Amino acid sequence: MSLRNLAKQYPVLTAFTCAALQFALTFLILMAGKKFAPAEAYGKVKLLAFSSTVIFPLLLTHVFGMWREIGFGLDKLKPSPFFLACLLPVLMFASMGVRLPEHGGVRGDLLIQLFNAFGEELLFRGVIFVILLSLPQWKAILINGVLFGSMHLMRGYMDGNWGHAFVWAFMSAMAGMMFAAARYRVSSLWLLVFLHMILNLSSMYSNIETVAGPDVKRMMDWATKAVELGLGLYVMWQGSRRQALAA
Repeated sequence: MSLRNLAKQYPVLTAFTCAALQFALTFLILMAGKKFAPAEAYGKVKLLAFSSTVIFPLLLTHVFGMWREIGFGLDKLKPSPFFLACLLPVLMFASMGVRLPEHGGVRGDLLIQLFNAFGEELLFRGVIFVILLSLPQWKAILINGVLFGSMHLMRGYMDGNWGHAFVWAFMSAMAGMMFAAARYRVSSLWLLVFLHMILNLSSMYSNIETVAGPDVKRMMDWATKAVELGLGLYVMWQGSRRQALAA
């Protein structure tokens, strides 16, 4: 039995395995770097771990033979109304203006966020999205979001603050559900990469904390997550409703 047929027969198990393998690979690189690399070289170890989040999803795309289904084509860059609605959190973060770094570094941030968004979207809204297509829409969106959030537990190992890591994973799961819901409404993976990237940048450069203080910034963080969750739940509800009507 080919891996693609195995994925069709056991979509949930395959999706969890793909996410777990990426998590394990990144974790092992970081752990080996902490143990064997000198402290001054740990930045390169982090770069290697970061690179794995792009290389491994590309390898999975090839292994499963998904090049045509992932959404790499540039002929389908047409945002849907729902996709445009997913930009609302970006507008919320930018509602009090943006604050650029004092010493530059914008181009570096853009490059990092582009690669970060590409790797995560290729794995979750590319490979795992295609694997879960046989499931009811609500279930696929929920699983996609939970797996995406779980990947962010890596912060606990990197920062040593597991409490913050669990909160971050929970918040990331809400964003993941919105991204997965948006993927059902657009044919291009590049639109999801753009959405992911601009959302991260708008949060990084938001001027809310400077203008209104950290408490208001925390409130805005949770408000944007509520919007993301609401958008994800809307598509889940619509999918369940269509399935019920068809039945």
